[in-house]
Amino acid sequence: MLHKLKRRINRWRFKSSVRRLRNTEFCLISNNCFGSRIYKTLGREYNTPFAGLFLMPECFAKLVADFDTYMEKEIVFITKSKYPPHDEPGRGADQYPVGLLGELELHFVHYKSEQHAQEAWERRKARINRKHLYFILIANGPCDENVMAQFAGENPRNKVCFHRKKNLNMPACVYIPSEVEDMGNLYSQYQRFVGRFDFSDWIIGKC
Repeated sequence: MLHKLKRRINRWRFKSSVRRLRNTEFCLISNNCFGSRIYKTLGREYNTPFAGLFLMPECFAKLVADFDTYMEKEIVFITKSKYPPHDEPGRGADQYPVGLLGELELHFVHYKSEQHAQEAWERRKARINRKHLYFILIANGPCDENVMAQFAGENPRNKVCFHRKKNLNMPACVYIPSEVEDMGNLYSQYQRFVGRFDFSDWIIGKC
């Protein structure tokens, strides 16, 4: 009972904080679906194509390091991922569209077809606000510290990486406790950010 009450309170606290961003310009670039949680909380139209999809952390770190160059590339859809377990029969491209942006894999997990994924990508890509970019890496499961360092780069001020390595001390990295390797679905378990990271403070503080 107390656990459920705490969960409900923290969900309210998360949403209340995010609503402080109503009049703030931002464009979230996230390696999984979590970014869309903030847009939905605000009832705001996506100004980012990074919704309903995910990238592996190593792909995302490369994207962030050379964002403008990658975003000029066209998506090429493929029939098989190179990353386990998404390369196994019945998974990955057997379930949803998978595309390449250069050598980076985009897993359009919430899209019905390549056409659906392509149209949504192009429509939302046109809305990107490059003056207010904020990058979010969810390092779900094992994540190489070198990848985290590449993601943070020389200017970590508009970047945040959530991970489960308790004693890790790196720029832009925030520890999220987890009892298993996979941190779980932070899109639906957004109450876990409360007390550890405030998205409004982060974004407003960088504007």
